[in-house]
Amino acid sequence: MSNKEAILEELRRSRLAIARDTTAITEEFNLLGKIKRSVKSRPLAWLGGAAALGYIFAGPKTKNLTKKAPQKGGDTTEKSASTSKDRRHWLMTAFGIFKMALPFVRPAISAYAARRLGEFSEKIGR
Repeated sequence: MSNKEAILEELRRSRLAIARDTTAITEEFNLLGKIKRSVKSRPLAWLGGAAALGYIFAGPKTKNLTKKAPQKGGDTTEKSASTSKDRRHWLMTAFGIFKMALPFVRPAISAYAARRLGEFSEKIGR
């Protein structure tokens, strides 16, 4: 192999290395492609993260209740107290039923969420 052929071979190898490095750098800076692949590979993690982030930004939903002094002439405070107790009873009952039903419904909810998120990621990918 002559000196000229050796130089040409080294030039060819360096050009291939530069092309390979350019492709790697392009893939590294392609953030949109990375995000799309990540959403397609783990849709439930993205959905859970989005829900958690939305809850954090929205803040806890607390209601400030003001207590009123009982009136001298009427029993209106007792009626409102009994209705709030009834409402609380029904809410706690519904919460208990929800907790019992959740293990049975969770696989269906997960499958539905995965399917919808997959459709959404395919729609974005087009």
